[in-house]
Amino acid sequence: MKNLTLLSQIHLARFGRPAGKDIHHSVDPESGNVYVAYSTGPAEGVLVKIADLQSPFPEITELATFPPENDEHFEQWGHVVGVKFLVDIQAVCVVFSHGDVVLFHNEATETGDTMEIVGSVDSGISCMAWSPDEELVIMVTGEGSILEMTKDFDVIAENAIDVEEAGEDVSVNVGWGKKETQFHGTEGKQAAQRKVDTTTHTSSPDDDNNHRLSWRGDGTYFCCSSKDVRLGRRVIRVYNREAILQTTSESVDMLEHGLSWRPSGNLIASSQRLPHRHDIVFFERNGLRHGEFTLREDASTVVKELAWNCDSTVLAVWLQRTNGSCIQLWTMNNYKWYMKQELLYNGEGSSVASLQWDVEAALVLHVVTESGSYQMNQYCWDNYINEMLSPDNLGTVAVVDGANLMVTPFRVMNIPPPMSAFTLTVPYAIQHISFSTLHHGDDMAVLLADQRVAFYEMADKTTRPLAEPKPLGLIELAEIPSVSVRQIAWTHPDTLIGLQYDSDIATDSIVVVKLAFDEETKAPRIVSRTDLPLEGLFQRLYFNQTHGDIMLQKADGDLMTITISEDEEPQIGRWMEVHRLPEGCLWMGTTRIGTGLEEYREKAVIGLARNNRLYVNDRLISSETTSFCLHNHFLVFTTATHSARFLPLETSLYDFKIVDNSMLPYDESVRRVERGSKIVLALPYSVNLVLQMPRGNLETIAPRAMVLSVTRDALDRCDYRTAFVTCRKHRIDLNILYDHNPKAFMENVPEFVKQVKEVDYLNLFLSFLRNEDVTQTLYPVPGSESSLKQQLTAAAAPQTYARPNKNGSKGGYGAQISPELGQKVNQICDAVRVELNTLDRNTYINSVLTTYVRKSPPDLESALLLLAKLRDEDQALAEDALKFTIFLADVDRLFDVALGMYDFALVLMVAQWSQKDPREYLPFLNELRTLEKYYQRYRIDDHLKKYKSALHNLSQAGEKYFNDCVSYIRQHNLYREALKVFGSNPTKHKAILQIYGDSLSVNGDYEQAGVAYAMAGDKEKALEAYQEAGFWREAVVLAHQLNYDAPAMAYLARGLAERMKVDKRFGEAGVILAEYAKDSEEAVSALLEGRLWSEAIRTTYLYNRLDLLATHVTPGIADGHHDLMESIRDMQEQFDKQTKRLKEVRDLKIEKALAEAAEDMTPDDALDNVDMMSDTTSMASGFSRYTAANSILSKSSHSSRSSSQYTARLKKRNDRKRQRGKKGSAFEEEYLINSLRKLILRVDATKSDVHALLKCLASSMSLERASVLQKEFSKLLDDINANMHITFIPPTDDFLAKKKAAEEAKAERKKLVRQNQTNAHLMSRHDEAVAQAQIAQLEEIAEQEIAEIYGEPPVMSKEPWDVDLV
Repeated sequence: MKNLTLLSQIHLARFGRPAGKDIHHSVDPESGNVYVAYSTGPAEGVLVKIADLQSPFPEITELATFPPENDEHFEQWGHVVGVKFLVDIQAVCVVFSHGDVVLFHNEATETGDTMEIVGSVDSGISCMAWSPDEELVIMVTGEGSILEMTKDFDVIAENAIDVEEAGEDVSVNVGWGKKETQFHGTEGKQAAQRKVDTTTHTSSPDDDNNHRLSWRGDGTYFCCSSKDVRLGRRVIRVYNREAILQTTSESVDMLEHGLSWRPSGNLIASSQRLPHRHDIVFFERNGLRHGEFTLREDASTVVKELAWNCDSTVLAVWLQRTNGSCIQLWTMNNYKWYMKQELLYNGEGSSVASLQWDVEAALVLHVVTESGSYQMNQYCWDNYINEMLSPDNLGTVAVVDGANLMVTPFRVMNIPPPMSAFTLTVPYAIQHISFSTLHHGDDMAVLLADQRVAFYEMADKTTRPLAEPKPLGLIELAEIPSVSVRQIAWTHPDTLIGLQYDSDIATDSIVVVKLAFDEETKAPRIVSRTDLPLEGLFQRLYFNQTHGDIMLQKADGDLMTITISEDEEPQIGRWMEVHRLPEGCLWMGTTRIGTGLEEYREKAVIGLARNNRLYVNDRLISSETTSFCLHNHFLVFTTATHSARFLPLETSLYDFKIVDNSMLPYDESVRRVERGSKIVLALPYSVNLVLQMPRGNLETIAPRAMVLSVTRDALDRCDYRTAFVTCRKHRIDLNILYDHNPKAFMENVPEFVKQVKEVDYLNLFLSFLRNEDVTQTLYPVPGSESSLKQQLTAAAAPQTYARPNKNGSKGGYGAQISPELGQKVNQICDAVRVELNTLDRNTYINSVLTTYVRKSPPDLESALLLLAKLRDEDQALAEDALKFTIFLADVDRLFDVALGMYDFALVLMVAQWSQKDPREYLPFLNELRTLEKYYQRYRIDDHLKKYKSALHNLSQAGEKYFNDCVSYIRQHNLYREALKVFGSNPTKHKAILQIYGDSLSVNGDYEQAGVAYAMAGDKEKALEAYQEAGFWREAVVLAHQLNYDAPAMAYLARGLAERMKVDKRFGEAGVILAEYAKDSEEAVSALLEGRLWSEAIRTTYLYNRLDLLATHVTPGIADGHHDLMESIRDMQEQFDKQTKRLKEVRDLKIEKALAEAAEDMTPDDALDNVDMMSDTTSMASGFSRYTAANSILSKSSHSSRSSSQYTARLKKRNDRKRQRGKKGSAFEEEYLINSLRKLILRVDATKSDVHALLKCLASSMSLERASVLQKEFSKLLDDINANMHITFIPPTDDFLAKKKAAEEAKAERKKLVRQNQTNAHLMSRHDEAVAQAQIAQLEEIAEQEIAEIYGEPPVMSKEPWDVDLV
């Protein structure tokens, strides 16, 4: 679908006055200077240099005249045969027909001369060709021999051309088939029988009888076309680099002199004149014919020369007509040859004398005319498409083929080239095309090579088949012969703009033509024309049909705008937002980027340079772009990595850039495409993106980004049918119909049902519903908060084939969902069912049943009730509906639900249409039929494991089943339910309480067991339960109720006291022993054991046991003082030791960090001469330990182990390290901090004991002991407070980031493991390897040794602990 557009022209009117047609030129690829050698007489010549071609007035310098003034044989030089600029030696080689070879150096040689005659061939020279590497030169001598020399003009070989041998590589027939048995296409078998008499072959009457030479692009072969005198016809011979004949072409009648070997090496081009046509024929290196194409010329036209451009894409054909000459540019695509451009050279003296493609710039053509003028034309590949962003845009694409315009509207039909929907024929070859704004941009203006413009109208778009564009007429655009328009833009219905070049003044200008169309015939005519001069040369005239932007671009990227209004003159100004692109961009476009209304968005220029750099204004977006186009929502472009990218336009200009979305499980911004694909067009407001493959065929794809944009647009305008059909066709999750705008969907449920009225469509939609917001998980809107959140939080995981989790969600396995989202499916099902019931229930019965089945949980009972009701009305419809319900739901579950409804007819109906074997269920059903009503229901509920319902039914079956009830309650732990069932029967209620208490006692819940026994009236068991539970008050009360005597009560009290001591409840033990056991001495001992010294003293005085002060209290206080002092000293010693070690650890850490920093800054002399990219360097080792690609290499080591077991072992190992706190380990600092934290909390807990002991010591006047205790403990507290801010420091940002990353990695790894387990049967080996690598990567992050060395200090109580008087 490509066309050639003429970007720029440079026309030098006259550089000299040649005396004939012997004009040759060569281009310096480095400086761009052009060297022209031409003859001014029979034996005279001139060498001219043309420099500074980009300026309006190039510099023309006459370098030399031939022959030199002092040459004695000046009459023997002859005319110029060839010229070649040699880059290595910076000299121009000029060859003359009498055999002289001259070098003209840009700088003077050692002898001081710039011109050097390097040699002469006595027999003369007819043509010359240098090898592409300029190491060899081939000449054809006057004797008809090949002369090969080095670049220093040392002779390598000289061989005769006309020889009988066919060459070293001539084809040999080994008997593998005959020509008669081969396929001959449309000519049929008669072609096999036809014998060709090669003796009658002759040469063309247009043959100039001169030799031609042409090299292959790699310089390994060259070919020579010569007229063989013996055979009387022209022959092409192929030679190797040593000038040894390899092959000879097969005999071709009337083969002509034109010769050019395609640089890629596969074809040798020449021409053939036949009586009825003129062909360009091709040969392979082995000399065999390989296709042809026919020129569209009359019999008088002569083919002068052929020339391939340097990248082998364009073949230039130089034709001589009766009224002048022309150059046609041909290209081949999909096995068809297209004529893309035709350059006319009419008029006296303006015929072409020499043409040559640039050796580096593939689409730059240099032409020299007989009158002594020079032209340079620069082209680029272009697509002529209707770019208007309108839903009624037909997506028209035009392809130029000479005077034929091949048009295809891609919105209506996709016709692959070389075919097309319409072929429009114009009077002359086409040069450029512009689409207008009329009829949604499908009208065309066609610029012809003779400077006329043809207009076409696409008015009728509704008829099918689509009507051909209607021609409106032509206008003459050029007024002056020296002015030529090369690009046009139909900007307004009555305005046509052209970019033109004036060869007289060598500048570009703009012509603005005002048009008028006849009301009846619609024939165009020119009303006025205005010329606007331009400063400098421009290469692009761009018109945006949607926004009306008219722009001009210079070769350096400078931009200008053209403003046209009805009342004012056209004006040219700078593009104010961005004055220039960073470099010249051959392809450009304008758009609006931003959010909100169109008028508030920012203007932006999109430019694609020749080096694949894509720019937005002055910012580089991508450096590997191969093509781009503008969609109504996206900038779409293809890359050299064979992918199509979609950048949303609804974002700020600052955020308009490529974002790495590889972390997203479903990335819609990128799509893989076939290698070498390029964009033809992206249909606006459509899902179709048309790509062209390198071989020329077309492929239409529907990228997810464009599909979702069309779906969202349809949902915004409540066009639910379009959105549904689009999602269904392109396999988009149908949940987006609701999730895109839940409120609007629920408000428009009637409209949704009205538009999507097919039962199958409704069922499909309902079946796909999940309690998940797909706009947050699968299809986040590009640039939205949900999309950015996914980019920041999602793991680097490939797209997997997700299966819904228990919540019905694909987005996260086991993820928590909001309450509103959890009711999404139920709300939709209920709303749709209400609407369907208002229409026709029988018609939508399947959809109604689907709304019941798809609820969460499924409301199968309501569905079966509806089926039962329908069964009574229409048996056949009920059976069909039941079959559909069985398809949706599990048949076993349906059977169980029907059985739980106690409707045996419905059960049999379900079983009949299921795959159940009657022998499985009939005996069971027959057995149930024989049972009593409630016992029958009990059996059914028990079978269905509905134990509570079964208990209810069994309780109503009769008194004889009460024992069965008790057993059933024990079996299924239905005690609480049984208490409700038998609450009205006191006897049975107490029996249930009794067995409930037994169950609680067995399970260790003695407190509740005691309550149950007490309610049942069993006080003995209640007392035992309370005693086991440690509830001594309740136990004592029950003992009094049971009338325990004093010994029994004392025995019970001692047991309860021992239990209190075990539970460290010494105060309560003292109360029990004193009040109920009547043993004050044991009570005092228990209080002293619990360090309750004041209470012990109070008890001795309460029971008048002052003797216990000396025997128990005073020794107990002394022991308590001794123990507290030992404990305080141990804590002081531990605190001092650990704080000292903590300081050492932190100092060592700082020293190590400083040493590493100094080492990094010190250069390593040993690395000075190391090649960092040596052949022995392992590229895989360049990955970091967190690189997913490197982890893939070790897939086998990770996939062979269980990830969950590995993580558990890792956690246990790290826990052991933390607990040991080994000296020098990574966890030592964490261990010291945790140990100090525990020590401080222990000291804080000791305050109450110290305070109580100090009061006792003070009251007993043991002030010395109290003072020592208070001083020691006060010192410990002071040391702790002094070191608190040193020991416990706040966490750093780096630590928090690492900790967060580790936690997220753990969670994400768990999620990925679940996904892989679920999708194991759907994943390929590659996906499995990548997934395992990602899990390994997350494990490495999660297992980082992050020591908990930061945190808030422990909070100590502020209660006073000391005694002032001490």
